[in-house]
Amino acid sequence: MSESGYPFVYINLETLFDVWEAMNPHSFVSGFTDEVSDDLGLQIKALKTLGWHHIDLRTVNGKNVSALSDEEFDLVHQQLTEDNIIIACFGSTIANWGRDAHISFEVDMAEMRQSIRHMQRSGVKFIRIMSYRVEEPVKLDSELESIILKNIKNIVRLAEDHGIVCLHENCETWGGQSADHSLRLLEQVNSPSLKLVYDTGNPVSMMDVRGDEPFSYQDPLAFFKEVIDHVAYLHIKDAKWVDNTLHYTFPGEGDGKVKEILALILKHNMAIPISIEPHVAVVFHDPSIKASLEDRWTHFIDYGNQFVAMAKEAGISFNW
Repeated sequence: MSESGYPFVYINLETLFDVWEAMNPHSFVSGFTDEVSDDLGLQIKALKTLGWHHIDLRTVNGKNVSALSDEEFDLVHQQLTEDNIIIACFGSTIANWGRDAHISFEVDMAEMRQSIRHMQRSGVKFIRIMSYRVEEPVKLDSELESIILKNIKNIVRLAEDHGIVCLHENCETWGGQSADHSLRLLEQVNSPSLKLVYDTGNPVSMMDVRGDEPFSYQDPLAFFKEVIDHVAYLHIKDAKWVDNTLHYTFPGEGDGKVKEILALILKHNMAIPISIEPHVAVVFHDPSIKASLEDRWTHFIDYGNQFVAMAKEAGISFNW
């Protein structure tokens, strides 16, 4: 028996991932629909308006998907299934920017166990994770790094036991501080159950902590090129600085180099899921940014349509 109490079943995840890619010559497009509303019905309606059939499930009725009880999740899954919506990925809060590596490990393990329960009930393969809050730039080979790596190894090992793939996002946590940090994480955890989800917009607001201070902002395209061999999922976000204030933009209108990254995906024949996380009306981690339901709806639909048009222009086709 595995730690979570489920029968242990060994799955060769490298083979599974290769087969999955071979069976999916096109990407599919998904979205963090909680940027429209916490209400699942409205989230589904937004996807159907766009003609999409995949969802990055994060928040439903004020709760993260991993915090839902079995009964609550079963109702969510039933509603999605009835509307022909497939859960592409769980947007968990595991090891995210609100979690401290020194004290949050048991919370993260409990969240992973609950996520596994839900994912096995619904056939979901991917779960988004991060690598803990950093209060200030933390270079490689720090004491904090050893704690973080130990925690993530155990989290990923639990996922691997159940055929789940953790996707580490280049967000404002330890592993997002540079491409070298992300690669160190992959190297040290050394598991087929840890791959990367690359967010095109996050580097615009994040410092590359390699080298000497003062640090410069990350280059989204350069970062992507350094980690491309490990990217299994893409988040579309874009942003730019205006008068020392970060503004989230529609795709291709900021400094996230979205078009260039899409061109590389096509060049490398990467049949990976692509999900939009606009942030143009609301920002998941910043409750001070508010917008009306009408604005949230309009921005999400317009963002989705603009991204699909951009992707098609780049030569990327979608398996809806």
